[in-house]
Order: sequence, then C-alpha cells, then structure tokens
Amino acid sequence: MLDLYLCLNPERPITDAEREAYDRGNGVIAEVDEYYVPLRNKSNDYLIDRKLQKTHSYTGIKGVSEQDAAVQDSQGPIADRAREHLGPTDLGIMHFRKLVMDAARALQKGEAPPHLKHQDRYAVRSGACVTSKAKDLTAVMIERFGDAAGYVGGPGRNAAAE
Repeated sequence: MLDLYLCLNPERPITDAEREAYDRGNGVIAEVDEYYVPLRNKSNDYLIDRKLQKTHSYTGIKGVSEQDAAVQDSQGPIADRAREHLGPTDLGIMHFRKLVMDAARALQKGEAPPHLKHQDRYAVRSGACVTSKAKDLTAVMIERFGDAAGYVGGPGRNAAAE
C-alpha cells in the first residue's frame, strides 16, 4: 500500500522549519528512506519503544502516520465489520459505506454512479482553526473557509442541497 500526502497551508507558504519537521516524520507524513518506504513500518514492528510506551506514549510508536498504519495493519487484510460497534460519531462512515455500496450495486446493473454528474461537489477540504469559544461554528467556518459548510468551490453555495 502506498500513501501519498500533500501538506499545504492555503494562506501562506510552508516554512523551512515546517518542511524539516515533516522530513523528520512529524505530523501525518511518515519519515521515509531513500526509496520512500516509511522507516517505521510493519516489517520492523514500527520500531515500537516499550520504554516510551510506559512513560510517554500509549502506542510507543513515533509519528501519527505510523501509529495510524500500525492500527490499520493490526486489523488484518479484511476487518470483520459484523463485530463493529459504530456510534453517533461514525455517521459519516455509515453514510459513506452506504453510498459506495449503492453505487457498486448500480454499476453491476450497468448504471453509471450518479456522483459523476456532480464532480464539482467534492471541493471540500479539512482544516483547523483556533478561535474564541464565544464564536459560533458558522462564523468560524465562514472566517476560515469562506463558506458555512467548508465548501471551497464557491462562496455561499450549498451543493448538498441541490
């Protein structure tokens, strides 16, 4: 499996200090060798540090990307979804799975996925914002992204409602 990441700040260029931190494996980007293979990976048990695990980090694994990979790899090639206990915070996962399964069933019948007609609706990106507790979410989203729903394809357009 190959994971590719793009780190950017839409408001300013990435600094040299940020680039150096990414090169060391900080953030979501794994530290890699000359062949772009993560230094901490399944073949070396993610270089787990048991002392660090006892004193500092629950996982004992350096790097967010590596911790995520370790959890994913530990599930095996196919996770048993029947044993999952999804809760209210997993609503996005449930909707996405239904969307993919419905599209796959339609494709089996020879129907093109309806989402191909609306590719412009996928211009949403994640982001972070530190702000005052006094601000409501709508104000923060408009300030940070220019749109109350985080849509970056055009201000004030609610593509989901169309």
